[in-house]
Amino acid sequence: MRRRLSDNISALSAERGRLTIVLSSMSEAVIAVDNNGRLTFANPAAERIFNFLEPQVLGKTPRESLFNNEIADLFSRALASGGKISAEITTITPLQGVFLAQAGPILGNKGEILGVVTVLHDITELKKLENYRTEFIANVSHELKTPLTAIRSFVETLLGGAINDQKHNRDFLRKIDKHAGNLSALIDDILTLSRLETKRERIPFSPVDLKQILRRAIETVQEKAHKKNVRIEKMCRGENFTILGIEDHLYHAFLNLLDNALNYTDAGGKISINCEFLSDAVKITISDTGIGISAEHLPRLFERFYRVDKARARDLGGTGLGLAIVKHVMNLHNGSVAVTSTPGRGSEFTLDFPLANR
Repeated sequence: MRRRLSDNISALSAERGRLTIVLSSMSEAVIAVDNNGRLTFANPAAERIFNFLEPQVLGKTPRESLFNNEIADLFSRALASGGKISAEITTITPLQGVFLAQAGPILGNKGEILGVVTVLHDITELKKLENYRTEFIANVSHELKTPLTAIRSFVETLLGGAINDQKHNRDFLRKIDKHAGNLSALIDDILTLSRLETKRERIPFSPVDLKQILRRAIETVQEKAHKKNVRIEKMCRGENFTILGIEDHLYHAFLNLLDNALNYTDAGGKISINCEFLSDAVKITISDTGIGISAEHLPRLFERFYRVDKARARDLGGTGLGLAIVKHVMNLHNGSVAVTSTPGRGSEFTLDFPLANR
């Protein structure tokens, strides 16, 4: 009997040791209290989230040791109900985050409640993505509504009798055409950005010549530059600027940068394009002598729908997605994009393509 008892104690001790190792290695926080609501266990993940050491809090209540009323209330409700409860818990200090807390009773052999154990799953990134999605939908709805409202307004005016006004009816139709074009461009950019963000890109990489793609983008905006009296200078001499990539995406990235530079450069200005072959990267810079961008706007410049001058951007037909597309195209090609700018003197965008892409 003594040997059997000793073997059982050893087995229980080994089982407890294995359980402790498993709980300690979990990325989720695990916290347990007894039926009096006093802490009996907390794994290292819980220590990190709530900034304590387990020996310091054992025997204390969650409200005393965790300094978080939401999780303390969760333990109280779980003990009172004897059932499973889930809730979102927000922590502010020392770690700011959002956690899905799932609390359940610890039952004895006779079904009595011995305590409550709670597991906290970190859903901070999921909540951020959810907020981004909500913000994106709100922005898209607003951006789509603006040209649609204008189109409806002009159509109603024409139907109200202006269609017979030979002096103004063509002007109304031109405005409708302009807003319809803006709407089409916005939808195209939304679809492109969606494919890039969700990485639903099935097109294989192939050798592409960046100089040729730049030439194609310059040809697209050349007429606009000529009408505005803005010079475009390209200096890409010497080395072969061939990398592995997706030509259409790179073309649209260059086109967006050139179009932006044209939109914000006054008549008589200049846009310069420079290509450099460095030891570890291919670097392309597109600079202009335009109005420039204030320093406070630079950190958010590549966000979706972020505009420095909203009224001017809409008048010029901008969708607010061009620079976000540039950033995602560079990410797709394992590269990076950076911007420097001085108000009144112009802006410079730098694209770096690592040589691993060659």
